[in-house]
Amino acid sequence: MRPELEEVQVLEDYLQGNLNEEQRMDVAVRLLWNQDWQQKLAAQKLAYQALRMAGRQQLRRELDAIYTRLFG
Repeated sequence: MRPELEEVQVLEDYLQGNLNEEQRMDVAVRLLWNQDWQQKLAAQKLAYQALRMAGRQQLRRELDAIYTRLFG
């Protein structure tokens, strides 16, 4: 896997709590000392928030359509 994709995977695992204690500490130390990693983590968090919001909006549209069909 390309190093950039490995970083994304490690940060994803960090955010999801899928790392063991040693790996989590390694990422935490990298985040303390590496501003690039801090920015990547912030960007990944924003991406997750955007995906959650898009999913909620889609669900709301689907529920509105169902409501309209039922009670229209």
